[in-house]
Amino acid sequence: MPPTVVVLTALPCEFQAVRRLLSDVHEDAHPQGTLFDVGRVPGLPWQVALAEIGEGNSGAAAHTERAIAYFEAAAVCFVGVAGSLRDDIPLGDVVVASKIYLHHGGKEGDDGFHARPRAWEPRHDVEQRVRRIVRDDPSVHFKPLVAGDVVLNSRASPLADLIDRNYNDAVAVDMESAGMAQAAHLNAIPVLAVRGISDFADGRKAVADATGSQPTAARHAADVALRILRQLPLPRPRPQARREPPHAPAVVVASGPAAAGSDTAEWCGGAVVRVDGEKCLLYDGPGDLLAETSTRDHTVLRRQALAHVLDGQGRAPRFVWLRQVTAAYDGPVARAALRALSDEHDLLRRLGRGQDVVHYGRRGDTATLALAWPVSRRSGTPCESLAVLLGDGSEPLNAWRAHRVVRGLATSSGILGRLHERGRAHRALHPASLVVDDDGRLLPRDLGLAATAPVPGEAPGPYQAPEQRLRRSRSDVAGTATDVYRLGAIVHRLLAGVPPVPGMPSALRALPRPLPGAEIVEDALAPDPRDRPTPRELTTGLRTLSDGLANLAVNEQ
Repeated sequence: MPPTVVVLTALPCEFQAVRRLLSDVHEDAHPQGTLFDVGRVPGLPWQVALAEIGEGNSGAAAHTERAIAYFEAAAVCFVGVAGSLRDDIPLGDVVVASKIYLHHGGKEGDDGFHARPRAWEPRHDVEQRVRRIVRDDPSVHFKPLVAGDVVLNSRASPLADLIDRNYNDAVAVDMESAGMAQAAHLNAIPVLAVRGISDFADGRKAVADATGSQPTAARHAADVALRILRQLPLPRPRPQARREPPHAPAVVVASGPAAAGSDTAEWCGGAVVRVDGEKCLLYDGPGDLLAETSTRDHTVLRRQALAHVLDGQGRAPRFVWLRQVTAAYDGPVARAALRALSDEHDLLRRLGRGQDVVHYGRRGDTATLALAWPVSRRSGTPCESLAVLLGDGSEPLNAWRAHRVVRGLATSSGILGRLHERGRAHRALHPASLVVDDDGRLLPRDLGLAATAPVPGEAPGPYQAPEQRLRRSRSDVAGTATDVYRLGAIVHRLLAGVPPVPGMPSALRALPRPLPGAEIVEDALAPDPRDRPTPRELTTGLRTLSDGLANLAVNEQ
């Protein structure tokens, strides 16, 4: 997975200036409550973890230390605004700190204040790279800045005099860079302070702020920070997981437009990957049909995508469902994730679905499983998922379309039934995980979580069963009854236009007319797994409901 750079900001306008540049953003909450927006910038080899932490060096130091430990950060950057101490560095220019002073260090005696300067400088390779990047831009200055916990808004104050006498090469002043630099120094990682000039620290700060100088300076600083991050040397590779002999030939090697030939390139729509020697074109899609996620501790990267096999042999179109696990470190979490993909491969064969496996391979710390994706006989294109049929709105399906989908669910219990017979359960059913074939059947695209033990909070989202939200998972609770609930929740979405809300009455009761057989859905959504119907009873009930919907559709016509 890509290394992480932590970007800290103090003010809302600074946060927004960086946030606008990020894509694929998700929220990541530190156990102590700090909220990070984690995302990527196209073409940037770093993952960015962004936070707004407020003003002050002490807070910056604490949050920097916390973020470095949480994300195992490879670099830290503070992006924000600052006051200029030089008339020749105007509003909107950007200062990248070549040195960061802490101006509060010193000794006060009868003979006055004696400064005891503390300063932090960028690592040499970072310093050289920054000089090259800013060399031809007269609006960017690679100069020292000074930081403290006092807002300086006067050129004639004792603080201004102290700075001029003891730190007179500093060209700008802020309130957070020293704390960040100290924490990064203790962790021996690169640190950058990038500051846009929003005032002159001369008593007219309020006037400058009123003109919108802060948002403008923050945007300029964010743009310069991104320019620098694109060119910074990446950290040395992290310790690699213990290599094991391959179980099969080459797995997936990305050769997309972002990084041709690299097996760590980001998966994106339009990229081409190789699976066992065959080229596959990755599709964009709704829901999680194209997704890349990592575990909280960043030890495991998971990727999945629908792909078109580009064999060029004139054969009928072929499509595959790709899932890949890469371990960044050797540890229990990484070993379990790699083992789960292998166990799913073996379980498919034991269920008599070996023909669905197009490829399984393991090479060192990367494992890949490719399953056949149903192809429409009418169009030669991949069959759509149920998520596409439902669309993005919150309207229920009409009676006829709902009848067909419910009938498809009732007649598609084959592989789920075989799973349940073996004491396993999918436990991750949702609209994007079900594929609608030409015959109207809804087929699971994979085995979900069947190859893993239940864990607290698994498969989150609007279709999550109550037992999956338990703080402590119980293997005797999250099982076949979990699949019954999730199927019931999907049918609830079909009929009511919204998934069920835990603890609230079913929206089916508010429908303008009763639906014959809809009781089976409410029974499937019982909070206690023991009160739900069995999978066989649910199948029978869904057939009854499907017949009722068909009759309703005829009457409506």
